[in-house]
Amino acid sequence: MIIAYSTAPNETIANEIAHYLINKKLAACVNLIPQVKSIYHWDNKIIEDNEILMMIKSEKSKQQNLIDTLVKIHPYDTPEVIIIPIKNGFKGYLNWVHASLN
Repeated sequence: MIIAYSTAPNETIANEIAHYLINKKLAACVNLIPQVKSIYHWDNKIIEDNEILMMIKSEKSKQQNLIDTLVKIHPYDTPEVIIIPIKNGFKGYLNWVHASLN
């Protein structure tokens, strides 16, 4: 199992991305965490943006397809996509994630 993190510029787009990923069975669950302030360098400037953080639960076997899909459907030129392996957790939840993706 994996967790992928990505940000979106607003709740509408985050919602659309979440529904797309779940419909394509690339995600079992996507948590939308509002009011994330991102501060970063872009085009030689320091930018401050309010964004929505998406916490996407999936399986390692779907990882590359998930990354490719996020990059393709995301409105940003360079979307954040960070993958973290899940090393342990409640087996009942992890089984549900697996069942949701098949």
